Amino acid sequence: MSAVPPSPTTATLVAACRVLEHQGLTTAFGHVTARVDGADDVLISGSAGPGLVTGPEDLVLIGPDGDVRGGDATLLPGETALHLGILRARPDVGSVVRFHGPSTLAWGTLGRALPATTGMGLFLGHQVPVFDTSTTITAAEHADRMASALGPRPALLLRGFGSVTVGRTIEEAVARAWLLERSAAALLAAHTVSTPLPYPATAAEPFASDDGPAPRQLARVWHYLQAISKGQKR
Repeated sequence: MSAVPPSPTTATLVAACRVLEHQGLTTAFGHVTARVDGADDVLISGSAGPGLVTGPEDLVLIGPDGDVRGGDATLLPGETALHLGILRARPDVGSVVRFHGPSTLAWGTLGRALPATTGMGLFLGHQVPVFDTSTTITAAEHADRMASALGPRPALLLRGFGSVTVGRTIEEAVARAWLLERSAAALLAAHTVSTPLPYPATAAEPFASDDGPAPRQLARVWHYLQAISKGQKR
C-alpha cells in the first residue's frame, strides 16, 4: 500500500492532532478525519492516538466505504465507521473530531443535553444533545443512528464515550472541540454552587450563522491553539 503523501491537508490534520493532545482532549483514544479536496477519499489519524501523530506516515487514506487506499492499514481506527457515518449524512462537513475531554466525558454520563450557559457554549447552539450508547461506534448502522442524533448541529455527546464535533474545515472542528470542553467545564463548576441559567435558542442563533461571528471567532481559536501547541506566545 502506498504511503500517504504530504499535502496542506495532511499538515493541518497533523497540527490538529498536536493541538488536541496539548489541550488534554485526547489520550490513546480519539481521532480526526478530513475530506480530501476534489475526491471522495478521507484522511484519518491513526489508532495509536493523536498525540503520537507526527507526520503523514501516521495517517490513513480511506474511501467512502472505509477501504484503505493509502498508508498503514493496521493503523485504521476501530471507530472509522463513526466518521464515515457523519460525512455520509453531512455533505457540508469537511472534518470530524472524536475526543474525550474530561468535562464533556463527565457531563455525558448524565445522559442529558449540555445547555449553553456561557458565550463559548453559544457557538455550539443552545444545547448539545447526547446520543445514548453503551459501546464504541464501529458499525455503519450504529454510526447512521448517531449521525441522525447529531443532525445539522456542530456537536454531539456520546454517553460515557466522549464527544464529536464537526466543521467545514479541520480548524473549525478542532476549535469547536475546545469550546465544547470549556463550556462543559464551566457548567460542571457552576453546578457545585447552584443550577446555571441556560441561554434560550434565540440567543444562540446569531452565533450559529455563517454570517455571524462564528467563522471569525473559530479561526481566532484555531490560531491561538495552534500557536501555543508549538510553544509560541503569539
